[in-house]
Amino acid sequence: MYNILVFGLTDLFADMKQEFKSLSCKFLHINSGIDFYSIAFSRVFDLWILDGSHKDFQELVVEELIAPRAVPHIIVLGGSGNQSVNWSDKAAFFKKNEYSQSVPLFMQLMHNKKEQNREKYLAGFVQKHPDLDTIVTKSPLMEQLIDLVKDVAPTESPILLVGETGTGKELLANVFHNESRRRSGPFMAVNCGALPDTLLESELFGYEKGAFTGASGRRIGKIEHATGGTLFLDEVEAMSAAMQNRLLRVLQERTLQRLGSNTDINTDFRVIAATNTDPVELVGSGILRSDLYYRLSVFQVKIPPLRDRTEDIPILVQHFVNKKKRNGREYVRGLDNQAMNILLSAPWFGNVRELQNVIERAVMLASSSTITADLIQTQGISAADSSLAVAGLPDNAFRPGITLKSYKNLLSQSAERKYLVELLDYTCGRIGEAAQLAGLTPRALYNKMKIHGLKKEDFKKSEDFR
Repeated sequence: MYNILVFGLTDLFADMKQEFKSLSCKFLHINSGIDFYSIAFSRVFDLWILDGSHKDFQELVVEELIAPRAVPHIIVLGGSGNQSVNWSDKAAFFKKNEYSQSVPLFMQLMHNKKEQNREKYLAGFVQKHPDLDTIVTKSPLMEQLIDLVKDVAPTESPILLVGETGTGKELLANVFHNESRRRSGPFMAVNCGALPDTLLESELFGYEKGAFTGASGRRIGKIEHATGGTLFLDEVEAMSAAMQNRLLRVLQERTLQRLGSNTDINTDFRVIAATNTDPVELVGSGILRSDLYYRLSVFQVKIPPLRDRTEDIPILVQHFVNKKKRNGREYVRGLDNQAMNILLSAPWFGNVRELQNVIERAVMLASSSTITADLIQTQGISAADSSLAVAGLPDNAFRPGITLKSYKNLLSQSAERKYLVELLDYTCGRIGEAAQLAGLTPRALYNKMKIHGLKKEDFKKSEDFR
């Protein structure tokens, strides 16, 4: 689907829509310079078709075109341009009666660009600054996601990404950044779940010399570093209640104080947060503050898991194979049908990240040009073993593909899951009570439940029988 903005050309617009309706185009028509200002940069367009003879064209449109902003392909129909502007790298001029030839030409250029990006992706190239063209997909679910990015990215509103582990939340956050007006600013990513609270506080807010033992000088935090750009907070639910409150204050007042200082510092950043758990569940369990949730989720974007878009697996596989080929495994060409069928039927609890690990391992172990089914397994617990951990231990401790280390891991995972199931059954899914009995914090218990695919709602029904 291509988004096309038409400015002016009222006499041609109806015919234009009819003529190009078969080209998967979504048209938006505006007829004043004021509307152009408010709409043209409020969303992502693939093509502008502008009326060069419109009364507002020279005064308003030209001024925007020479501004230091990224613009899409531009066609100007009619008019002679503005000699004070180097139009050669701004737009292509055609006569009004040439629109039926010029628009398909640009559509073909856009199609060719997407195909080039697809070929680069399949060849294993990784884009340094990922944008919408980075997302190569055949999935209708992902196409809907791309359309949403086009609408949301140019705004300044906070975004909450919701997706399972390994679905590419940080990559998508990068895409939002690079499709926004802040693309020239920094993209600062913080994994809130990877740092203890004290370190997370100094990482986000920075500190002054002497703020705590070992603070030998001033350090600027990630929030300040994100000035003019985007701050990405992964696993935002891992923050303590106190940290969430402090973050909320920054988002509301747009100022912060470094540790060891009482001076307010103005902030200017867009926040994108992410979680791999249903945020409504997190709020209901008291893990995520409701006021912070509402502040972050102006736009909530759900990323589909890989098992819901299996049509993308062959594309991803070829990308990962060729990416690894470029690192010394040039003779590996691809997978045989049996290996591909295994991938297409796997549950992919770890999503794209797990698929990448599986393919990288298979490429490294392959002794011929074709990856065979016996090479499709993960280190530790594979997708098949993960389902065993949910269902229980296998009848046989040994089988090809299960090492002693992976079996011990399987034992540990199965025992932990059994304990959690019985604990939650006893407490009827009450997280606070269950955490106290287990000697865990509610957040730690919730994280373990996520790992094992357990939800508190599944245990509430047992309350009547306790």
